[in-house]
Amino acid sequence: MLQVLQRLQACDPAPAEILVFLDAGDDALEHRIHEAFPAVKILSSAERVGPGGGRHRMLQVATQPWLVSLDDDSWPVDVDFFARLQRHIEAADDVAVLATVIHHQEQEAPALGSWVHTVSDYTGCGHAMRVTAYRELTGYVDRPHAYGLEERDVALQLHCTGWRVHRCGDLRVFHDTRLRHHQQPSVVAATVENAALLAWLRYPLILWPYGLLQFANVICFMISCGRLRGILHGMLNAPVELWRHRHLRRPLPAKLVISYLRLRHQPPSQ
Repeated sequence: MLQVLQRLQACDPAPAEILVFLDAGDDALEHRIHEAFPAVKILSSAERVGPGGGRHRMLQVATQPWLVSLDDDSWPVDVDFFARLQRHIEAADDVAVLATVIHHQEQEAPALGSWVHTVSDYTGCGHAMRVTAYRELTGYVDRPHAYGLEERDVALQLHCTGWRVHRCGDLRVFHDTRLRHHQQPSVVAATVENAALLAWLRYPLILWPYGLLQFANVICFMISCGRLRGILHGMLNAPVELWRHRHLRRPLPAKLVISYLRLRHQPPSQ
């Protein structure tokens, strides 16, 4: 976390404001951040709300028109990241998300590109969100492990309200991880649950069969990756999670959901 804050303040220009969300609280870390970076605004929650829950709370209090979302182990590659971002913002009247190009440990940084593609989705650890567009939505769902739900849910909501997502070749972010935590049984179980939860929350009844196919596809993917521990728990617990989140169900129009699903399977466009 402290390394990320150092890198953000070293950008030229630096961010107009920096918000940090401490999930489930961490008094020692909060004290260290306050001492080293007194201008940083710190938010926290008593209970774990997950990455989406944290982003939701920051988007509700952000004072700037756009919010760049990063994880505590991801940061911009280029010092002029925010200058480049500003140029994209000025040309993005109907765009709600500017997605970055992300690479991980043991991967080379992608070459700088001048391309901008319209895409269906974005990644939570490296993107910029138009605050007013987000506040039109139901928003992120609190989930300690939100894989397969967090960004996809919000991207679907944005698509159905007429907003677009652009991925920009000159916005580069490094994510300092090998993603090995994806193999943890708790993460596998939550990912299986999230596949059912997304369809339950956003799909109208006519699209539930397709949602079941997506649910089965996630299970098959986990099996193919050898991530067996957690699958059964996720399958058995999925109905519990659907019932627990029933008050959040807001089905979207079938025509627009289908449009989004088609966009996900299309190659990126200029």
